[in-house]
Amino acid sequence: MKKLLFLFSAGMILFACNTSSTTESSARNTDLFQQNLKGKVQSYTEQAYTVDSTGKSVKDSVMNVTELDEKGYSIKAETKDSTGKVKEETMLTRYEGGTPKEITTKTNGKQTKKFVIDLDSNKKFGLVKVYDSTEKMTSYYKEITQDEYENVLGATEYTPENKFKSSFAQTYTNGLYAGTVGKDSSGKESYRSTYKMDDKGNWIEGSETNVMKDTTKTTVSTYKYDSLDDKGNWTQRTQYNDKNKPVKIIKRTFTYYKD
Repeated sequence: MKKLLFLFSAGMILFACNTSSTTESSARNTDLFQQNLKGKVQSYTEQAYTVDSTGKSVKDSVMNVTELDEKGYSIKAETKDSTGKVKEETMLTRYEGGTPKEITTKTNGKQTKKFVIDLDSNKKFGLVKVYDSTEKMTSYYKEITQDEYENVLGATEYTPENKFKSSFAQTYTNGLYAGTVGKDSSGKESYRSTYKMDDKGNWIEGSETNVMKDTTKTTVSTYKYDSLDDKGNWTQRTQYNDKNKPVKIIKRTFTYYKD
């Protein structure tokens, strides 16, 4: 899920969510698996700090909180301000077996976007409809493909009038997200990201390219993990730019279900 996961727009939170069509594969198709988390995580909070040119870190004005059920599926994500007020929340309902059914995002308590997922005869993503705050359908996704982990590899977005709107393709390494290529309504590439991982499945290098009307901007980063908790989940990560200068620090705190 977006802020939960790293996809290229808020609208793509859907495709961070795996289906779970068989008991045998369900453990590796949970959000717990896809987010590379250890232990029975109940919730975790991410607080980001921006590092300026002098090396001073400044706490971001919001924090992100993700909740998971006991089976390891994400059920809610919230963005809170410094007072703890919820600014944005994303909630999921699921089919039996864990597959997402509806994903609704609200800002200041009002719906801004909703995804409704229809499954095909194999219980995989067949059609995904997108609605706005007035429950008007704004687009839909089809031609959705998945890998052996049932991660979504790609999809094509169309307007309600069946005109091509955008498309994306994603790559994974051992079931973990490793990059996206997005194309706009003209079919031209508008976004590209690639990530390399260590042997524990954590990002160590990353590259993001955004293609705008008149410019193309590429950001290259490396990641270092400063601390872990007793479950093996990282609790502080520092992101460095291509000059090996720190630019962002993320601190995470976890709560766990009792064994």
